[in-house]
Amino acid sequence: MPKVGTEPDTNTLTINLKNLLSTRGTVRLPNGGNNAWRRVTEASIEEYRLHHQGENYPDSTLAIMSMFESFIGKWAKLWGASNMIDVGCGIGRKLPPYVRHLSSSIAYVGLDPLEENAEREYAFINGRLEDLSAKGLDQNFDMAVFATSLDHFEDAEAALDLVAQIVEGQKALIWCGLHDAPLIAQNDLAIAAYNICSKHTSVISRVLGFTAFFALRWPRIAWALMRREQNLSAGRPLDQLHFHYFTETSLRALLEEVGELHEFVLCPGTNSAFAAVTIRRTSE
Repeated sequence: MPKVGTEPDTNTLTINLKNLLSTRGTVRLPNGGNNAWRRVTEASIEEYRLHHQGENYPDSTLAIMSMFESFIGKWAKLWGASNMIDVGCGIGRKLPPYVRHLSSSIAYVGLDPLEENAEREYAFINGRLEDLSAKGLDQNFDMAVFATSLDHFEDAEAALDLVAQIVEGQKALIWCGLHDAPLIAQNDLAIAAYNICSKHTSVISRVLGFTAFFALRWPRIAWALMRREQNLSAGRPLDQLHFHYFTETSLRALLEEVGELHEFVLCPGTNSAFAAVTIRRTSE
């Protein structure tokens, strides 16, 4: 087994991809980013510690991860990809759940600017996508993955263009949470129905459970959804954790603008979408 945490020489002009994959080491890049970027990026650190580091994912999230893993496997096979870079992989020491069953067939490199857990069981580049593009690679990756990370970039279009510079054939897969009110409502209802049916086994208790939900909780959800739509229309942020709040329409429009959109699929019962795209480079 290669030594976990082995750090390749970072004084060279470019990163040796083959060496990084074989050692499963860590490369640390000079970390830039302005104060606004850092404030948003670091705002989710406690959630990351719980989910990524603590391996404490909600069942609904694990289900979406399993679907995304199948999506990655399908497109990796179609594209003939033997390695990938996960842009914004998080702070977990272990491989993210959405690639664990693929690790024997697709070599994995994680990229993340947060410095926690620099030594991991997989090849890891600690830095921003912008830093990696400036540093350079001796060879390109076969494909890139954005797993709920594209909305954390100040300029999502520029991020996709940077990925196109480090990926052979400019191929990228995206998992993104959408903010359309109908999708959020569908998600909330699906979770509520699951919880009610799990806790109550008789018809009467389930009827009472659904009645209480629609009488007590649904009015508040409906109000929150209306406020969400108003904020989206006005271009106001929905929280302090993201730079973008994509809807199905806006995400499709972005991906069709930057390249060829091969597949766009909504995960049933959730507000998540998967996309496969070949990016058209706009800079050299």
